[in-house]
Amino acid sequence: MTTQAGESQQVNYLASLQLFAPHLRGSRIKFVAAVMLAVIAVFLELLPIWAAYRLLSDAIVGELEWPEAIKLVSFTAVATASGFVAMGSALALSHIVAFDVIYRLRSALARHMATLPLGLFATRRSADAKRLIVDGPEQLEAVIAHGLPEGISAVASWIAVSLWLFAMDWRMALATIFVTPISLALLAFATARGGRRMAAYQAANARMNAATSEYLAGMPVVKIFNRTGESFKDVSDAVCDYARIETAWGRDYLPMGSTSQTLALANIVFILPIGMILLQAGSLDLGTLLFFVILGATYSQPLLRMFNQLHPIAHISTDAMEIIEFLALTPQADIGKPSSLAHHDVTFERVCFGYEGKEVLRDISFTAKTGEVTALIGPSGSGKSTIASLIPRFHDVQHGRITIGGIDVRDMRLEQLLDTVAFVFQDTFLFSETIAANIRFGRADASDAEVAAAATAARANDFILALPNGYQTVIGASGHRLSGGERQRIAIARAILKDAPVIILDEATAFADPENEALIQDALGALSKGRTLIMVAHRLHTTRFAEQILVVADGSIAECGRHDDLLTRNGRYTRLWNDYIDTGTGMARSSDGGIAS
Repeated sequence: MTTQAGESQQVNYLASLQLFAPHLRGSRIKFVAAVMLAVIAVFLELLPIWAAYRLLSDAIVGELEWPEAIKLVSFTAVATASGFVAMGSALALSHIVAFDVIYRLRSALARHMATLPLGLFATRRSADAKRLIVDGPEQLEAVIAHGLPEGISAVASWIAVSLWLFAMDWRMALATIFVTPISLALLAFATARGGRRMAAYQAANARMNAATSEYLAGMPVVKIFNRTGESFKDVSDAVCDYARIETAWGRDYLPMGSTSQTLALANIVFILPIGMILLQAGSLDLGTLLFFVILGATYSQPLLRMFNQLHPIAHISTDAMEIIEFLALTPQADIGKPSSLAHHDVTFERVCFGYEGKEVLRDISFTAKTGEVTALIGPSGSGKSTIASLIPRFHDVQHGRITIGGIDVRDMRLEQLLDTVAFVFQDTFLFSETIAANIRFGRADASDAEVAAAATAARANDFILALPNGYQTVIGASGHRLSGGERQRIAIARAILKDAPVIILDEATAFADPENEALIQDALGALSKGRTLIMVAHRLHTTRFAEQILVVADGSIAECGRHDDLLTRNGRYTRLWNDYIDTGTGMARSSDGGIAS
C-alpha cells in the first residue's frame, strides 16, 4: 500500500519545463515561431466576433448596407481560414520541436546511464528503465507540441479580450470579468489539493502495470501449479489500490473544481441584468450590449482551457521529476586518462563493500594471476558474484582497493577498464539480431573470419553452421531459439572476440546440460590461455583444476588453495565437495580432459 507520506507529496508543475528547457537548443527559433503563430491564430479567431458586432450594430441602427456586409462576411471567411492555417502551422512546428527535444533528452539519458555504475541497474526493474527513457520523454510531446503554444496563446487571447472589453465599456467589463478570478482561485485550490496524491497515483499505477505484466508473463507457471487465485490477488490488490487513490483524488478535486467550472460560465448571468439596467438608463446602446453577450459569454474559456491542462501536466511533471532526479545522480568517477599496466594480475586488498546499510563483503584479499584460473565457490548469497562484479566497477568499494596490473581500478580510465575486462553473465543476453552480429558485439570491426574463429574457439561453430542461415540466422529476443548451452557459447565467443586480458565468468555453465557443459569447459580452456580468468561456480567439478580456489562464506574468504590441498584440510571446502559428490550429480574432470561421473 502507498504511504501517507507519498500521498501528501506535492507536484512541481514546472518540472516538465525545467526538464526540456536545456534540450531546446537548435530549436528555439522554431519554438518561438510556433508560439507566435498560435497567438496569431487566436487573434484571428476574434476577428469574426468583431465582424458580427459590426453587422449587428449597423443592422440595429438601420445602416446595414449589403456591399459592406459582403465585405465583412468575406473578411470573416478569410480570417477564419487564416486562423486554421496559422494554428496548423504552429502545431506542425511545435511537433517538430517536440520530437527534436525528445530525441535530445533520450540521448542525454542514454549518455548519463553510460556514466553510472552498472550495479545501479541491478536494483531497477526493466519497466523503470522503459519509463525513464521511453514513456517519460514521450509525454513531453503533449507539453511542447500542445500545452505551451496553446497555453501561451490562450493567455494572450485572454489579455487582449480583457483590454477590448474595457475599451468598449468599463462597467460592462467589470460585470463580465469579476467572477473569473474567483473561478480561477477555486480551480487552483482544487488542482493543488488533488495534486497531493500525484506521487501516490504514479506509484500505484506503476505497481498495477508491473503486477499485471508479471501475472501475464508467469501465466504458464501459475496454471501448472494451480495458483491462479493467489497470483491474481496481487493484481487485484494493485488495481484496488489504484482505484482507491483515484477515488480519493476525485473527492479532493471535484467540490471546488466543479464549482469553478460552473462559475466560469456564469458571467452571462451578470452581463444581462446589468446590461439591461444600463440600457434602460440610456447609458448603453443595444449593439454594445450584444457585443458583451457574444464575447463575454466565452470570456473565461481561454483560461479554462489552460487550467484544464494542469491535470495531464501533473502526470507528466511527476515523471519529469523522476527523470530530473535520475539525471542528477552522480556519474561514476572517471580519471579520464589511460594507465600503463605492467601485467594483468587482479588483486583485492582488504576490500569491504555493502549497500543499503548491509555489509556484504569484509576484508577480502587475494590475487588472481595472469594465465591462471581463480575460482570463487560457496553457498548462494555468500558474496561470490559481488566480488566478481567489483572488478569492472559495477559498484565501487567502500574500503580497501582492487588493482589490475598494480593500478587501482578507480584510477583507470573507465573505457580502458571496460576494454581490459570481459564479463560473461549467468543470464546470457542476446540481441534480436543475427548470430554474427551478436558475436561481433565483442568487437564491432571484426571480420567474418575473426567472428568464425571466435565461434570455433568457443565450440559454437558446428551448431551455428547447422542452423538454417548459419551465422546470418536471426535468433530472436534473448536468444530464445537457442538452448542455454548454445547461448552461453555465443557469449563466450563474444568474450573471445573482445580479446580482453581479464575474463570474469559468472556461473557460465549454470544452465547447461552435460553435453553442452563439456563443450563450454573446452571453450573456457581456450578462453583462459594467457589471460586472468576468474570463475564464479556452483558446480564444483568445473573448478577442480583451477590454480586457485577461493571458498567464500558470509562475505569473507574462508579458505584458499588448490583442490587437492583443500581436501586434505578437511574444512569447509571438503564438506562442500562431499555434499556435491553425495548428490549423485557431481562430475569430475579426468586427467585427460574428459568428463567422468
